Amino acid sequence: MAIDAVFQQDDERGNARRTLRLGVGGRLGDASAIAVTVRNISASGLLIDTPAQLADGDRFALDLPEAPDAVATVVWSDGSLFGCRFDTPLSSAALSAAELRGEPTDPDGQASEDFGERIHRLRIERGLSLADIAQRLGVSKPTVWAWEHGKARPVDRRLPDLAQALGVTPGGLEPAISGPPEVLERSRRKIAEAYGVDAAKVRIMIEL
Repeated sequence: MAIDAVFQQDDERGNARRTLRLGVGGRLGDASAIAVTVRNISASGLLIDTPAQLADGDRFALDLPEAPDAVATVVWSDGSLFGCRFDTPLSSAALSAAELRGEPTDPDGQASEDFGERIHRLRIERGLSLADIAQRLGVSKPTVWAWEHGKARPVDRRLPDLAQALGVTPGGLEPAISGPPEVLERSRRKIAEAYGVDAAKVRIMIEL
C-alpha cells in the first residue's frame, strides 16, 4: 500500500506545526508543501518516504477527521525512510479512513507497481541510498527521488546504467504482471516494513 501525502507547515496561534495531509499528493498548489509517500500505516505508527529533513524525536500532526488529535513521532530513519509511532494508537475507524486514501488497484484487486515504485523497491532491497544511485549515474539526488516518485523519468540512454546499478536487466526495470510469486513477495516486504526487519527473515506459510 502506498498513500500520496504532503507535509505542510501550519501556523497555529503563532506556533509553527508540521502536518501530514494524506491522499493529496502535490495537488494543494502550495509551493512550501513537501511530498511524502506513506509506505505502510498501522494503528501504532507509519512508515514514510520523503525528502523532508526529519530527525529522531521530531513530531508532526496527522490530518484525519476521524482522529483530530493524532500526532506521530519519528523513532528511526534510514535515508529518505522514516519510521514513526503514534502517541495514541489510531482507532479502527481512523485507520480504515487512512487506508482508503491509498493507491488504486488493478482489475484483479491487487496493488499495481509503477516504474518509480519498482526502482524504489529495487534500490531499498539492495541497500542503496539515493546518493549511491545518483553518484553511479552522474545525476543529482533530487533527480533520482523524482524518478521514484513519478515526477520525472530517466532518458533512455541512462536506463542500462540504472538497471546495472539495481542489479537487473533493462527490461527488469519495468513492472511485471502481478501473479502469485509477486503477490507473496510484495506481502513479504510489507510485513518486513511493518516490523522493521529484513524481508529475507519473513517466512509466509500457505495451507492448501
